[in-house]
Amino acid sequence: MALAAQQKRQLEFHGLDIEGISFESSAVSLGSSKKLVLGGAGNRGLEINGKFVKFTAIGIYVEDGIVRYLSPKLGGKSVEELCDKELLFEEVLSAPVEKLVRVVFLLPLTGPQYSEKVLERIGVQGLYSNLNDEHKKQFLEIFKAENFPPRSSLYLSFSDKGLKVAFSKGDDIPEEPVAAIEDKLFADAVLATIIWRDGVSPAAKVSLAERLSKYM
Repeated sequence: MALAAQQKRQLEFHGLDIEGISFESSAVSLGSSKKLVLGGAGNRGLEINGKFVKFTAIGIYVEDGIVRYLSPKLGGKSVEELCDKELLFEEVLSAPVEKLVRVVFLLPLTGPQYSEKVLERIGVQGLYSNLNDEHKKQFLEIFKAENFPPRSSLYLSFSDKGLKVAFSKGDDIPEEPVAAIEDKLFADAVLATIIWRDGVSPAAKVSLAERLSKYM
């Protein structure tokens, strides 16, 4: 009975509105029939000349089964513990479930600006230092001709098979990726730039910790 109640609660991940962008409560992963739930969402910005400028809104989708994976390891810990010690995000990185990240651009950005910044952040984090150079080049090539006007979206899907990428100028999630890099290590490195230490959106990380911790 207790297990049934917990399973019901796991489905209660409601949608969120971030900077006027609606992140639905669930999404289907790229090139898959697997339904994921909205783990958390938040904005990304920087302090510029004394003003906080918001660049993107980010939603993080996960399989709801991740709760069963995380609970034995992290159950009972506070949101502060999960965030301050990176406990949650290290476990999410290694969890054997699919994840999907939607990045919505609030200000215009070019594809090369985005992809180069991701690779730069991977280097700064230093968590993955032995990535395949060909896959780095492939990542840059995927974004080479892209431009992201305001309210356009980038989708990044992460699984044990690697990284899938898709783009959208509207709110609909593409069914299929435009490109894939079949390298789980590279996929993990990209995901780490979002959810690990010094990830690009602290607000999305806190949201993820708050929402998942309720069910652990």
